[in-house]
Amino acid sequence: MKKAGQIIQKTIIYALILLMTAVLILATVELGYYIFKYVKESDYAIINLEHLMELFGVFMLVLIGIELLDTIKVYLKENVMHVEVVVLVAIIAVARKVVVLKIENIDGMKIIGIAFVIVALAAAYYLIKRTGLMACSLDDNEKDKIAEKEQNGEPQDAQAQ
Repeated sequence: MKKAGQIIQKTIIYALILLMTAVLILATVELGYYIFKYVKESDYAIINLEHLMELFGVFMLVLIGIELLDTIKVYLKENVMHVEVVVLVAIIAVARKVVVLKIENIDGMKIIGIAFVIVALAAAYYLIKRTGLMACSLDDNEKDKIAEKEQNGEPQDAQAQ
């Protein structure tokens, strides 16, 4: 029964990788289309600020997708979730939100809330880097492997970036 669960889990992960790859390809094509469209519509090949902010939002969305794809691939290979990468994805997502926000339409409490989220994510990233906690195992066997690596002095973070 445990073997069947692992096969189903791997199948789902492969499906997620395929779907995420398709979404990233479509988002990249869309980004290229909008860049071409905005440059063509503009005077002197200069994109106006509103369109530029929209392009930055789509660009950052593609970056988030790439990071998520890398996280899924690492999980498939090592059965370990890299905490640092997850926090980085969250930081990029919040940065994207800040870039595309129309600040004049937002009240002060929401701005303060976003600021707290940014500070909390930055603190989490700092603590992860400082303590060396790079991976979070979701499997008991993997916990043993990580503990063994730590005892041998090998780094926990085996992800190539």
